[in-house]
Amino acid sequence: MADLNHADAGDLLGLTSLCPPPAEPREPLCDPSRPETPMIPGSHHDLVRAYGTGCFDEFLWIFAAGADNVNLEIGAATSATRSILKGKAAPDLREALARHRAAPEELVQWGATDNGDSLLWIPDGDPADWPTVVVQAGQLDFTISSRSSTGVVLDLMTGEFHPRFFPDDFPSGHPEFSPNPYA
Repeated sequence: MADLNHADAGDLLGLTSLCPPPAEPREPLCDPSRPETPMIPGSHHDLVRAYGTGCFDEFLWIFAAGADNVNLEIGAATSATRSILKGKAAPDLREALARHRAAPEELVQWGATDNGDSLLWIPDGDPADWPTVVVQAGQLDFTISSRSSTGVVLDLMTGEFHPRFFPDDFPSGHPEFSPNPYA
């Protein structure tokens, strides 16, 4: 964790204290030279090193570059989501992203929920500072957090951040992480 900034290190420590990672997480093999692999903030690599790919509290899935399961692979998920969003009008989302000098076709998907909601970075400036937009399934609603992916997961697990379209019973009183069974 030496390369993490203070906030990211604190977020990862807080998350691992609240929701212990697997004893032996399986980190996906990542080939950053693959053309479909988008840039990924360093703090997300640290999150994946701690947990691997998998699901927080039976609802929130975390993706990684090089994941064995194509459904959890950042490049594949990003490509699919960009294709979907490119064809959508989504004027409110486009307006919010424009304030970050970004368009829906530039978002990078790092997670999803069992309800089909997407968690995506808005590539604006230094990757360490990329905010996250959480887009409701069907692009019906969205919310933006200025926190790293680790910070967003921690805030979701503690209830500090709760998009209005997330279920009321998430998170549970005792959040757990389930590793990707296909890793």
